Amino acid sequence: MTRITKKKEGHLAAKLFLCLIGLMLMLAGGVFEWLMLRSYMHAKASRDWPQVEAVVLRSVIDERQIHGSPREFRLNLLYGYRYENKDLTSDRISPRGAKWTKDVSAAKELAKEYPEGSFHTAWVQPDRADVAILKHDTKAAGYTLWFPALIIVGGGGMILGAWKRPKV
Repeated sequence: MTRITKKKEGHLAAKLFLCLIGLMLMLAGGVFEWLMLRSYMHAKASRDWPQVEAVVLRSVIDERQIHGSPREFRLNLLYGYRYENKDLTSDRISPRGAKWTKDVSAAKELAKEYPEGSFHTAWVQPDRADVAILKHDTKAAGYTLWFPALIIVGGGGMILGAWKRPKV
């Protein structure tokens, strides 16, 4: 009798272990799904912002080196625009701001794209007129939402499979 009881306890422990792994997969997939959906929604929303003409007021390359690490560069950009009869400025190229890079040529290429005095289309966030961008974020996260959803389904499948009765 004790052998059968130990065998049932072993099966229960295995089922609970598989359920725990399945739950962790579902949780991780859910977090990634939420982050990717949020990124997609932000990128999509900025495309509906009002457009204005902006003029580049400052376009210089910043350089930094942190405690012996390689030097990094970024474009320090400032542009002015007029929105709802107010003169405003922004320093954001994209919603994420200027990125630091170890490749000085990438920063120089970006500086060539935005020389001082050049005019560009800017998109202004309607509820915060002091926030404007010159480039939209990619909507690629929306096209890959299937991947974390697959992880969620796989975790659910593990849980269902753990409790399915084996055919005798």
